[in-house]
Amino acid sequence: MLKDLNILELDIEKKLKDLIQERLDAPQHLLFESARYSLLSPGKRLRPILTLATAQTFNIPLENALIPACALEMVHTYSLIHDDLPCIDDDDLRRGIPTLHKVYNEGHAVLTGDYLLTYAFELLSTSPHLTSDQKIALVKSLSQHAGGDGMIGGQVMDILKSGNWEEMHLLKTAALMISALEFGAIISNCSPSDTAHLKIFGKQIGLAFQIIDDILDGDMPPEARSQADQLYTSALHSLSQLSRPAPLLEHLAYKLIHRTT
Repeated sequence: MLKDLNILELDIEKKLKDLIQERLDAPQHLLFESARYSLLSPGKRLRPILTLATAQTFNIPLENALIPACALEMVHTYSLIHDDLPCIDDDDLRRGIPTLHKVYNEGHAVLTGDYLLTYAFELLSTSPHLTSDQKIALVKSLSQHAGGDGMIGGQVMDILKSGNWEEMHLLKTAALMISALEFGAIISNCSPSDTAHLKIFGKQIGLAFQIIDDILDGDMPPEARSQADQLYTSALHSLSQLSRPAPLLEHLAYKLIHRTT
């Protein structure tokens, strides 16, 4: 039986809390405290939900995908912590609360982001219910999509103001969503055809998501909505090419494109 998106989000929240305990008796306890501060702050949990929804589409047990999905969220959170630093965006607030370097200090924020990134790969390499080949494929996917030809590359393009909007956000925003879909495909042992359609869906929905974000932030005119709608239509077409129906992914795409926050 398919779980709805709200239940999947609750499963993710619980697992994230379990994966990073407070460890008050450890001399480096502030590291775990600050990691929890950023990781457990209110968020959309989009990337892990994409992984879980894909796994559910192919009838894979939730426990097979939950830890890899949480690893994705840790990498996303590390990127936000570093983006907020004075040397990059110098933001005071994230998700309605003070950014990590405002609560702790800048050096501690850097190290907290480093910890979340490093721990994500530890989790992938030790994740239960997966074969060694699946673990290697997950590490490869995340390394590629979060690295120089993915999220980090897009962030550098943003700083340098190089490339066009689509080129930048294909890397900065969409790449990690593509990886989330690929995670689900790897865990589900999907065919090459299904994997390709899922990755195309990730690209389309990632760019559409960013357009809506920019409209809501006032960085794009409302007329740009038509471009997001076109990408949404294309994303649904990609899902229709899968070997089985994907109602959860369809519903998630609808929520992302029609959101108001």
